[in-house]
Amino acid sequence: MTKFKLRIALSFAVLIAASSATVAQSRIQLAQGRRLIQDKVSFVIEVSPDRRNDPRYTTAPEDLQIQTRFMDKPVTGKAYIDGKAVGRFDEAMSFNSNLLDITYGRHTITLALAAPSFMMDFFVTVRGGVVREILDDKEPPAVLPPALEKRVGELEQKVQELENEIASLKKKRQH
Repeated sequence: MTKFKLRIALSFAVLIAASSATVAQSRIQLAQGRRLIQDKVSFVIEVSPDRRNDPRYTTAPEDLQIQTRFMDKPVTGKAYIDGKAVGRFDEAMSFNSNLLDITYGRHTITLALAAPSFMMDFFVTVRGGVVREILDDKEPPAVLPPALEKRVGELEQKVQELENEIASLKKKRQH
């Protein structure tokens, strides 16, 4: 066998070995380009079993990972899956989550930012499953984290108190 044929055969063998050794992985890009995020953005995905029917993934895929990059300036915020916080980033230009447990079915992924920023891209990778985005005509309902929900309630109460005080002062001024 000539050296050229040997190299081709060896390259082919390495390619086959590498492809069979990889874990079934599905990656989807949910955003790309220059996307302004005022305070939060949500994506609905569906995770389903892959076609190979690997017994290793009978009940659930191996894991899920979120990756995103921001433009222009560092960003602070949190990432949520189905309303549960799964990661935090502080003054970062990108966010790569840890490997997260996930089940088959629909899930809502939300990024909540402390200040408006531009997102460059957003990837979701699922090992051992297939992931696809669910595109509906309407945005998924936002799930506020408990601390934020409490703060919104406090601020609404403060606004009501101030409106009552203004009304009281207007009455006194008229008399």
